[in-house]
Order: sequence, then C-alpha cells, then structure tokens
Amino acid sequence: MILPALRAWPTAVLLIAGVAFAFDAGKAGFSIRYQEESSPYRVGAVFLMPGEVLKIQVEGRETGTFSLDTIPGETAPDSSGPTNPAIPAIPAIPASAHSAPSAVPAAVTAPKPSAPSPPSASAADTKASGVRSWKWRAPDSAGLYPLMVRRDGTADSILLNAIVMVPSDRIKEGYLEGYHIGSYPKSPLKGLEFYRTPKGFIRVDERTARVRISPHFRLGQFICKQSPSLPAFLLLKERLILKLELVLEKANQAGYACETFHVMSGYRTPFYNRLIGNVKFSAHQFGGAADIFIDAAPQDGEMDDLNGDGRSDGSDSELLFNLVDGMSVNEFFLPYIGGIGKYSKNESHGAFVHVDVRGFRAVW
Repeated sequence: MILPALRAWPTAVLLIAGVAFAFDAGKAGFSIRYQEESSPYRVGAVFLMPGEVLKIQVEGRETGTFSLDTIPGETAPDSSGPTNPAIPAIPAIPASAHSAPSAVPAAVTAPKPSAPSPPSASAADTKASGVRSWKWRAPDSAGLYPLMVRRDGTADSILLNAIVMVPSDRIKEGYLEGYHIGSYPKSPLKGLEFYRTPKGFIRVDERTARVRISPHFRLGQFICKQSPSLPAFLLLKERLILKLELVLEKANQAGYACETFHVMSGYRTPFYNRLIGNVKFSAHQFGGAADIFIDAAPQDGEMDDLNGDGRSDGSDSELLFNLVDGMSVNEFFLPYIGGIGKYSKNESHGAFVHVDVRGFRAVW
C-alpha cells in the first residue's frame, strides 16, 4: 500500500539547463486501488482482457462522496497533451527512445487511427458495488477506454486509462497482426506468476503511443526497439509504472531535475530478446522491466553528468542505482521490490540503470 505520507512530499524546485523547474509528483488528494495496486496519481493506466471485470475502490477514510464516469469516445482527454494544468507536461518522446515516429507537439492533434474505433464504454458497463467502489466490465473490443474517478463537488480526480488488450491466442506462427512476437517459455521460471505467458498484448499506434499512463510517462516510451513501424504490441505491468513514478520523485528530491526518465529499453518481444542474445527469462519480455537514465540537461540521448565531473559514465549510473537501492529499505517500497542493475558506458550504449518488479530482490 502506498502510504498517505507519500502524498505530502514537498514539490521540488530545481534547475534544468539553468531554467527553474518545479517538479509536481502529480498526486490527487486520494488514492484508488485496482488490479492489486494502490495509486494516488492523477493519471494512471490499467491493462485488461476483453470482458474482464475491473474493480476500482477509493482507499482510506477520505471525506466526501465519489463517482466513476466513463468518458465517451476512445480518446483520453490527456492523450496528446495536458489539459489539466495541475498535471505536468512530458517532453515529446524522441524516436530514439522507442524506435517509433517522434511525438507531435502537445498542441497538435494526434492522427486518427486508420482502423475504425471500437465502441466506447458506456455507463451501462459500470456497476456500483459500494459507496466508494465500482465494478466496470471491459468492452469486447481492444482499445482505450478512459475512466474518471471524481470527488464530488471538487476538481479532485483521477483519470484511469483502461486499455483493453488483444488476446494472445490470436498469435499465429509467432506473429500478431503481422508484428513478430516470437514464443514464450512453456513454463514460468520457478512457477512464479510474473513469468507466466501473457494472456494479451497492448496494441500501440501513433495516437495511443502518446497516451499518458501516469503523470510523467507515456505508453510509447515502452515500445520494443525491434521495428520503427507502428502499430506495435507490448506488455506493461501497472506496478512498473508506479515504481518508476516513485523513483522519479525521489530523484528530483535528490536534486536530479528531470520531468521523466529516458526509457532506453522497455518491453522486449521474445523474438527481439533472443535476437540480442539476452537471457531466456528476461523481465523485459513480461512487461516488468525498464532500462532508464536521466536525460534532461542537455537532452542528448545520454545519462546526465549527475556527479558534476564533466563526464557521462558508470559513476553517474551508480548514483541513480544507489538512489533506487536505498528506497528498498522503506516499508512502502516493498511491493515494488525487484531486480536492479547498473551499467557503465560502452561502445553499444551509454550509462543506465535497470529496474524491474519481478517480486524478489536481485542486484548486479
């Protein structure tokens, strides 16, 4: 459970390239629970199978009454740029960050998909199950279905972007709608749930790549690098998104000003994972890992010089590694325990840190 005290952490006022930057953690005045996760963030995401029933509950002893609204249509109000001034902007996602076309500026409307949009979720799909909890049935069509939890009579709200996935049984000879997935191991590592073959995949096109899945991250940051073409498919665990938000907030509190992390590698298909010679049970294949670094001053595709020695190298990734590792001693961080590794700069890549949510501690 995310402790209420986390919502009270002060806003960090730092400098990026000499310009004052006030980091806003993007938290609402209340938290919600869904899919065994607890989130206080004003924007979140949940990934569901067609027809799956999602339970959403307001946590704690918050005052007032709450309501859940389904937003008509398939476009989230924050999909191509922030409409809520309380939600911080995220820099455009460079093509190098996810091997997909560069994001358009926030003021430009994202292109419409070529395929017809699936029907939007309606109020009929939502069933009240208590004063502060609801059950919502995911539509049968894959797509984006924004849900809004509001504290009645106030502007306090949480946008939960519900994304219905494409079932994995549609994979034919390793391909899903022409996208090369490959094949997963027949049995999960040590029988752990984290490593089970996925039931579905998130379809990502040029528009949904810009969809905000948390205050500081967009879906397109996690696309596999195997192809620059869209649409693509990926996996992403909600817990990884929440962990990255916690680490980002801690990094800004430590004085490392950044609006988001550069995600050097997010999801990897089994096909791509084997192509690059990675281990059989890489956490990236299961949507639970990200290789990240701070790239804010300047934004040049490399880890920032965090220690001020004039270089971007392993000493900088070690600082970020130590920050993440230090969080593991806190009780609130226990649900996010996983692997953490630090990497120095070499001929293939710059300095970065690996983080995942495999459920047990692994350090390298």
